[in-house]
Amino acid sequence: DFVSVRAIVGDDPILGFATSFDSSERTVVLSWLRQLRCTVVQVYDWMERYSKPLADTDTYADPLNRPIELPELRHLIEGIRENGAVAQAYAPVCAADEPFALEHQGWLLRRNDGTPESLGNLLQIMDPANVEWQEHWIDVYGRALDVLGFNGLHLDTYGYPRVATDATGIVVAIDEGYESFVLAVRAARPDDVISFNQVNGVPRGFAPPYRPGFRYVEVWPPNDRWRHFEGLLQRSAGSASPQGDTLAIYPPVWGDDRSDALRTTVLSEAIVATLGAGVLMWGDAYGVLCHPYYVDHEQLGSDEVDVVLKWHRFALRCRDLFREGVDTSWYELHDENASVTVTWSGVTSPEPLGGSVFARVRRHDDTVVIGVIDLSGSAEGSWRHTSAAGICREVIVTVLVDAPEKWRAQASVLGTNDDRFAPLDVHEAPHREGRALSCSLPLVDGWSVVRFETGES
Repeated sequence: DFVSVRAIVGDDPILGFATSFDSSERTVVLSWLRQLRCTVVQVYDWMERYSKPLADTDTYADPLNRPIELPELRHLIEGIRENGAVAQAYAPVCAADEPFALEHQGWLLRRNDGTPESLGNLLQIMDPANVEWQEHWIDVYGRALDVLGFNGLHLDTYGYPRVATDATGIVVAIDEGYESFVLAVRAARPDDVISFNQVNGVPRGFAPPYRPGFRYVEVWPPNDRWRHFEGLLQRSAGSASPQGDTLAIYPPVWGDDRSDALRTTVLSEAIVATLGAGVLMWGDAYGVLCHPYYVDHEQLGSDEVDVVLKWHRFALRCRDLFREGVDTSWYELHDENASVTVTWSGVTSPEPLGGSVFARVRRHDDTVVIGVIDLSGSAEGSWRHTSAAGICREVIVTVLVDAPEKWRAQASVLGTNDDRFAPLDVHEAPHREGRALSCSLPLVDGWSVVRFETGES
């Protein structure tokens, strides 16, 4: 069994998704979510209508006409919670079906030509700052959560409108409207684990929902390279401290070359973990996201499942090391005054570039952590393109510390028989500032982490 050690439920979530609600899939879905160690599960497109999510009958169709059995949905939610995870209801903030929108035109957002804002012909977009809409939404979604047993909400947005007016023609400040909406939901549902979708970091510097809750960012072009993740996380948070920051990534890479597609997905999670955040990619019945309509996900084969679990659990083992201390990568690595070097026959970079080895450094007073990911097999350096396995098998790591004789090193190497942290041989090496520690760090499957620490730490 997996037990979350976080003091507050929903903190630093291990996120998964579920879209299969029938009994024939439920056992597999719940087993996969357990294997992933998920602590929060987003249940996607479960409602009958956007404006009235709870169906009046046990059998109904969702807004895209997918048949759903209400008792089976309830059993899935029960199973997620019995797993020890939060069952988080997907819940679009502004979405209204057309009949409801026609009856409440004063609640709609409009374009600058007066036409109602919409998402194609699927839904109309309501003003999140409209108090009457907020009250209606909280009432109907709150009732659905209580009846079905959900204990969390994922508040979805679409990355727009950017310029919109209310029914009177007054320009609406969308970020302020979202803030008002999230605060209203938080006040009404104080115990639910809430996330809010800052699509591509919009609104910039938006405060995450008060705990229990976490920051959530859906990634889209032009943030189409791995190197864009760091800036996206920083812009999304602004001056706020991280709060379970999570990137939702949908790699559209699944074609003929499954091994290279799989490499892109696991590298994407590894990079995000090394940047101190989490991902939403895995879930349902051995699924991986590749499209914003979560029902249309890719299903992994048994060999692919083994690879994903190996990389994913390595990420869970190491992720906290990259959330503490200070990230010094951009000024410690590889100039003439470098206090940390990671060398091999090719290029090492403090950002995740295709064709390089990606290295990150986190420092405490008594700990230096260095993560090394081999991206040499990636031509594009992108989550939107396939990636081959890299060619780097070993790097030499040197670290300047105060008194080398007091320090030791441990390493975790993905792909070894036991990839848990184990002692690593180190020796002193000359440095322009005196003496440094040096070690040889293997790269077997493409990801290793070395932790230098004092004898007292």
